Amino acid sequence: MLGFTGCSAKKYNIDYNGQMTWYTNAKEAYRAGARVKLCYPEKYIGTDTDYTFLLDGEKLSAHYKEGKGFIVEFTMPEHDVSLIVSSVNSMVRDNSEPTSVFEKHPTLSFDSFDGGGYNYTAKLDDGSIVEFTCEHRYAKPNHAELEGSSYNVVYTFTGLKEGRTRLKIEARSPIIEPEDYYYEITVDADLNVNIKQT
Repeated sequence: MLGFTGCSAKKYNIDYNGQMTWYTNAKEAYRAGARVKLCYPEKYIGTDTDYTFLLDGEKLSAHYKEGKGFIVEFTMPEHDVSLIVSSVNSMVRDNSEPTSVFEKHPTLSFDSFDGGGYNYTAKLDDGSIVEFTCEHRYAKPNHAELEGSSYNVVYTFTGLKEGRTRLKIEARSPIIEPEDYYYEITVDADLNVNIKQT
């Protein structure tokens, strides 16, 4: 008698939170114990952006492969799971080193997606020194017709008077762990603005 125990394992669903089409060859369900291997292709990967893959809220290990993108692997558990990808681009410019660059209207840009991505809230210690506007910029014009459409939340700053203040950006989501980002903002005598992450 031949045994087919492995083939009879029950299948469980993956909730991609509207992002299933972002992965190459993703399936709706996998058998318990199966090795799931997903590819998050390069076309969705932005420069200077950090990506985190979460399975039921736990961070997954993912490695980048040139020409393919991020390879995400995990063993399918014996229950339905939720998989999300979170991406954050904390600044348009590289903040790994202190900068002395002042601009008239510098920007901060953060990544999110419809249906569970981060909502961002900006809080200034002193709103009399600098003001900001906020807008959502979608990559695709037909984003309203798609599930889980990605977009950038872009803050643009304008100096009001010479001085220095602090900025806190709160990132909150119903399905992703909260994040906070802190910046020091300096406005010079010509109302040029410098933003430095702290």
